[in-house]
Amino acid sequence: MGIFGKGDHRHSDPRVRLEAVAKLVNQDELVKVACGDDSPRVRLAAAARVEGDAALAEIAKQATELDVRLAVVERISSQQLLADIIKTRKNFQLMGACFSRITDKGILESIAEDTGYNPTARRIAVEQFADESYLSDMDQAAEKPDDPGGKELDIDGLCRTYGGLRMVRAIGRFRRSPKALHALGKVARQGGEAGELAVEYLCRSLDTSNPKLQACAIEELTSISDPDLVACLVRALDDSKRREPILMVLKKIETPEAREALAQISDSENE
Repeated sequence: MGIFGKGDHRHSDPRVRLEAVAKLVNQDELVKVACGDDSPRVRLAAAARVEGDAALAEIAKQATELDVRLAVVERISSQQLLADIIKTRKNFQLMGACFSRITDKGILESIAEDTGYNPTARRIAVEQFADESYLSDMDQAAEKPDDPGGKELDIDGLCRTYGGLRMVRAIGRFRRSPKALHALGKVARQGGEAGELAVEYLCRSLDTSNPKLQACAIEELTSISDPDLVACLVRALDDSKRREPILMVLKKIETPEAREALAQISDSENE
């Protein structure tokens, strides 16, 4: 049941409320609808019209449903407000979404040391703070893809120093950079658990709206040949947004595993 009262955005019919929200300009009312409406379409439509970090953070803290809380977190630019949300709401998915946006080492350190945060949040902050402590080793190459003088990542050295999985997670946070995608491709070709995670990050880059980045991800994925990594690609076909580019990659990979996977897909589609 929706929120009742004066105004069509409080009507009992969600279709009427949805139309009303599209015209609603009162920010306080939009926040209330986003926080309390029982229709996913209505509350998400209301949240999309809310402006300003403070109002978005209020939704993240007060909304009854997780979907709208996750949606607004993606639009909050204040890292301190994201930290406050982590302290207020204990949902693991919401914490993860907030942490994915926090890169300020001071904020991460404060979360790790503040007993007001729950143990899970503090542990994540410790791990992420450790990640941030060595991101400076790679951010010139990852964040400045157009700089021809940017240093190449010493993948082998970083793996030895920090461990393959942690290093891949750090580079994966910069995957909007061609150089970061090239680095992930190099890790992927080495195989193993870190290679599988690198393939996962490269697959996530396939649904980007940037054709240059998508082409770069396809190029790196096309160069893999390890059967376990090909299996990772096949599993990623379940995501409809990435299915077509992954099929393109499988067609370019000249391995028996890739050909077998394509044959099985063709047989299932013809049944």
